[in-house]
Amino acid sequence: MKTIRAVLITICLLPLNACLDMNAALQGGGKYLKDDQGRLVGDCRGNNLSMELSISDADTFWQDNNLPKGTYDFVCKDGKAYLPSKVTDCQNNLIAKQSGGVEGFRSKYNLNNGNMRFTCNNGTVTPVPLSS
Repeated sequence: MKTIRAVLITICLLPLNACLDMNAALQGGGKYLKDDQGRLVGDCRGNNLSMELSISDADTFWQDNNLPKGTYDFVCKDGKAYLPSKVTDCQNNLIAKQSGGVEGFRSKYNLNNGNMRFTCNNGTVTPVPLSS
């Protein structure tokens, strides 16, 4: 009797579980890399970094960009990710050593407050929108 009851409860709960999983997917849920403020972290193309697979998108991203595992604070320059202390501006000067550092650079070029993205065109900083 207990076995039958357990099977019936499981069968009844499966559709509910499917609805909850679909709802999480529609809201961007799931296991994604997040920063310390709970915001989703995207790669240099703006794609959220999944943490669900054994070799996840995030693992591949960190390896491809030679970043320490777990890094969510990085700067994308010309499509490649760098640690903020290692990225250079469009004249090959370390951004972190400039007046105002990384935050000053973000402010000067009106880059987003999260992971900033830019490209260099003839030595000039050009912000890259997160949606591209």
